[in-house]
Amino acid sequence: MKKLTTLFEFIERDQGIKIQHVRYPWPRALIAAENGEGVLFGVSKTRERERLFHFSLPVHSKYIFLVTRSDATFKFNSLVDLKGKTIGMPRGISLGDDFDALKDNFFTVEPDNNAPVSRVYKLLFRRMDVAVFSSLSKNPRELGARLQKIRDAHDGGMPPMDKVQLSVLPKPLMIDTMHFAVRSDKDDGIINKLNVAIQKARKKGLLEELR
Repeated sequence: MKKLTTLFEFIERDQGIKIQHVRYPWPRALIAAENGEGVLFGVSKTRERERLFHFSLPVHSKYIFLVTRSDATFKFNSLVDLKGKTIGMPRGISLGDDFDALKDNFFTVEPDNNAPVSRVYKLLFRRMDVAVFSSLSKNPRELGARLQKIRDAHDGGMPPMDKVQLSVLPKPLMIDTMHFAVRSDKDDGIINKLNVAIQKARKKGLLEELR
């Protein structure tokens, strides 16, 4: 959050604009942007969204990993390997056009809230076969360590679960670029200004610090 604030402050200084950063649950933020309310940050591109929004240059990348119980891992190389699986993921997110075309036919998606702890425990109790988690690091071990910290912080006193481990599959499901976006008819030049600032921030190394 501090590094993101640094980026926003740089954009304000460089372009002479004021950013009021308001945090919303993702589904609410997406609906607000679709209604033309402000600029959305941290959104990925899809063909459907590009019909509605103007997108900035990429700000940073997210690695989207698949996580399973350690006693229910499988080899993942492509979407074909997800056949018949129940996949938990936050409501309102898109994992690309190819993924969206297969969901609910080739595999089943279980929408969940944005809190990672929900998917962690649904995995542990076999409510889903695999869950989707994002990470700014391409190292799956870092995500594994983060999920373990979540478990430790939300220990519900369930001894049967103590010996059950989670496994982060080594190959990311996808590498997703994150952008600013504004509804096309509401773009008064803000995307061009953001692009100029993003290019300067990249040269200064500010975008690398977001990782």
